[in-house]
This record gives sequence, C-alpha cells and structure tokens, in this order.
Amino acid sequence: MSILGDYHTHTVFSHGHGSIEDNVKAAIKRGLKEIAITDHGFWHGSYGVRRMDLPTMIDEVKVLRQRYPHINIYLGIEANLVDTCGRVDIEESDYEWLDILVCGYHKNVQTTSVKEFFDFRLANLLGGGTTKNTAKQIVRNTDAYIKMLERYKIDIISHPNYGIVTDVKAIAKAAAHYGTFMELNGKKVSMTDDEIISLLDTGVTLIVDSDAHSADRVGEFSVPLSFVDRLGIPHDRIANYGKVPIFRRQRERNNRRG
Repeated sequence: MSILGDYHTHTVFSHGHGSIEDNVKAAIKRGLKEIAITDHGFWHGSYGVRRMDLPTMIDEVKVLRQRYPHINIYLGIEANLVDTCGRVDIEESDYEWLDILVCGYHKNVQTTSVKEFFDFRLANLLGGGTTKNTAKQIVRNTDAYIKMLERYKIDIISHPNYGIVTDVKAIAKAAAHYGTFMELNGKKVSMTDDEIISLLDTGVTLIVDSDAHSADRVGEFSVPLSFVDRLGIPHDRIANYGKVPIFRRQRERNNRRG
C-alpha cells in the first residue's frame, strides 16, 4: 500500500520551477494515480497566479488529460486565507474551473481592508507579541479558519499552523463536520506531535501531500509519512493512503444525486 495521489503541487505559473506537464510526468514516474496542480492564489503578493494565465492553464490541462489518460489530473489552486472573517482570494465563478480547492495561510498576502491588515496580517507577522495577545490571536485565527470552512467548499487545509498560530483541534472538528481534509505537508509539518495526535479524536481525515515546487519533489512524502509511522496514525485516517480520496465537493454532489 502507498500514497496514490499528490494534491498540492506548484508550477511556473506561481512559485514553482517546472511546467504542468513536468509535474504530471513526475507523478507518473512515481507511480501516482492522481495529481493536482495547485498554484498559489491570486492575492499572494509575490507568487500569486495571474488570472490572465487561467485560460492557458485550463487548455494545457485538457491537452495533458488526453496525452496521459492513465493519470487523473486536477486543476486547482492553493488559495489564501486573507482576513479574520474567513475570506479567501477566489470568486464564486472560480468554482466553474476548479477541480480542487486547497487553502492555507501565507504571510505575504493582500487583505480586504486596512483594519484587516493590522488585525490579521501584521498581527500574525509579529506573532502576537505578549502571551495575552498571542492567546487572543489564536482565538482570532482559529475563528477565521472555521469561518473559511463555512464560507467556501474547501477540499484541503494546507500546512496547518505554518506561519500562524491556531487551535488546530478546533479547526479539525470543523473540518470533520464539513468533510475537509487536513494536510500533513511534504516540506514541513508545523504541528507538534501532541497536536497531530489530538486531531485523531475529532474524526477529521488527514491527507499527505508534497507541496512540490519542482517536478523532482512531486510525490515526495517522506516527511509526512515519518510522522504517520512514528505516531502510529492509522492508515485509514489518511485520505490518499492506498486509495484515491473523494473530496468535499465531490461528496456533496454525490449526496445530492443520491
């Protein structure tokens, strides 16, 4: 049994170093059944994908699906959480082309107002300052994630607690309710062992991704799998271990049809 899909990879359209096809070919070489292209969201100050590039990306993925029919290729985005109200940098119309919606916190993002710049972006850059302020910031950040899950059909929360402090167990409870996966990231797992173990009590399902920024990193899962092995995380709690996952929007569509 092994990981069958990589659902968090980047290309030259944002912060990656290879093409979409490079990532697809690397996934095939690794023996993966599925891959998602999830370049950084539109409001990322340094690496956000440009809306003007979307038609090119969409057309390229259509061609690659024909060229490599034995692997399932998702086109998605790693959207940015941009304020305390749980807003992210996509529009309702984006659901028409999005196969998968990954979302996480990144430092260098635009915010929705001057107030949110100070309350969210700057406050997290400063790390809370005092213990009292940090406690308030944890509550504020956690509420933002939960509101995000209420507002949007998020399939995967990327790299929890990377660059931000939250109550990951509270977020996991909400993620379990909505059917959103929480990621064990291939570059760095930013949760403590105790935090990861606490997630298992919530019923949330985890997912292992590479967060590859170059083709040679696609399908590289050694970092998250080391946590899985060391902490004894049951394989049936990993969405893509020995199986391909059914994502939140897919599940909701199936339920409506049923």
